[in-house]
Amino acid sequence: MKQLLKTVIPIAVLMAVIFGVTFFAQYRAPVEEKEEVSTEPPLRFGSTTRQWNPVGSLQEQIFPGFYEVQANAAGPKNSARFWLENRNPKPVTLQLKGVSCASCSAGRLAPIPPEVTRQLLQMSIVSGLPQGLGGGLGLGLAGPAARLAPENLQWQEYEFRETPHATFVVPAATNNDGLSPQWGILELQFSVGAIGPKTLTAEFVSQVEGSKDFSTTRFGITFEGVNPFDVFPGRIDVGELTENSEPKSYELLVYSSTRGPTAHGPGDLQPPAVDIRLPAGTSGEVGEFVTAGQPVRLPETQLDQISIDVTRRLKKPTRVTASYRVPVTVAPRVGSKRIDIGPLERDIWVAVPDALPRSVPLRGTVRGGVWLDDDLKEISLSYLVASGLADRQFRLIAEGRDAEVTLLRDECRPDFLRVTLEKEPVQATDRTTYQLKINIPANTKTGSWTGSVVLELKTSGQKIRIPVKGTGRL
Repeated sequence: MKQLLKTVIPIAVLMAVIFGVTFFAQYRAPVEEKEEVSTEPPLRFGSTTRQWNPVGSLQEQIFPGFYEVQANAAGPKNSARFWLENRNPKPVTLQLKGVSCASCSAGRLAPIPPEVTRQLLQMSIVSGLPQGLGGGLGLGLAGPAARLAPENLQWQEYEFRETPHATFVVPAATNNDGLSPQWGILELQFSVGAIGPKTLTAEFVSQVEGSKDFSTTRFGITFEGVNPFDVFPGRIDVGELTENSEPKSYELLVYSSTRGPTAHGPGDLQPPAVDIRLPAGTSGEVGEFVTAGQPVRLPETQLDQISIDVTRRLKKPTRVTASYRVPVTVAPRVGSKRIDIGPLERDIWVAVPDALPRSVPLRGTVRGGVWLDDDLKEISLSYLVASGLADRQFRLIAEGRDAEVTLLRDECRPDFLRVTLEKEPVQATDRTTYQLKINIPANTKTGSWTGSVVLELKTSGQKIRIPVKGTGRL
């Protein structure tokens, strides 16, 4: 992995260098036009915006765009670079006029030595810019590109919260041979302190020294604070099942926009650990009816397409730098065991090292041989707290004349519910019916609450969970 990073990172830097060379090589003024200083702006910029775009310019493709939220977001740690050129025979000052977030940004500027740009331009001419990195261009630019490494440049640096009118100086142009322009790199730095998209804007005024020539340039960096990993989809709805339904299969995509072999985040995305739990406040057992399989790492060759798919389904730009698929199976029957009749509620918890776990709710309904009359899906109770609730009766129907249903009183929630179950006289049908009665003592519970009545079908040992919702009014 370390060897891979040592190879990939320099290539990404080299691609950025090639972009800058390409731009200024195409748009630099001929030597004979050098004297028309009066029409020359103080500084020329290759571009003034940065945002991740997988089908945009080279700079937009290699811009990370997504960043993990920093635990201490007081200081800038991320950056975007902008190429600039001074074609004037005098130095130019570049002064900060305003920035949208002074407390979370900084900036620095480094002039590029003319001899380095001369080498870059000569190589671009010889190699016939642009061409692939496999040709002579990549090898020829490797030496000059190394001299553009941050540690090899002379930077003028400022924290914008400390210096709200930071001023940089770009040396005068001495491009006598047409191959030694005065280029520079403006690097705007920023911290990411919250989840969600954000655009950092900064406005600068550039002015030729000793003259009244000036211009205003506005920069914009669009980025997004993200979790170290995310899970798609964010919810699984299984719909309505019966105890005899065939198993259903689903897939979770566990992905990162910051981690991976070639990403800019803290290392690779490790295989996720997956755990199935009951939602908080829900009674019962997890059981074996909802299971998660082993995570499968997806090839890097598929990440671009996955990014497109997730972007389309989430309806927002999403970059995928590493991902796993996790199979999830819902089986109403496992051996001789049957899933509980009633609401199907599970939470799928996904965890990776050095990150907070994420939860994906799985919801559905199981229909079986026991149900409430009048096609009720739940029991709703409303009462005055001072007087409580007298017996409310609900008819319970079980398939079969010999069906035996019992009340699991200890599993009913909340504890203050008074629940009884009475079998009705046998009728000339193929069903068995019961009277389910619920009452609530006075001065018990104020406000809204949820719970459940739990029954058991003795012939199969299958449990029936009937949701209960209540509202106690003063």
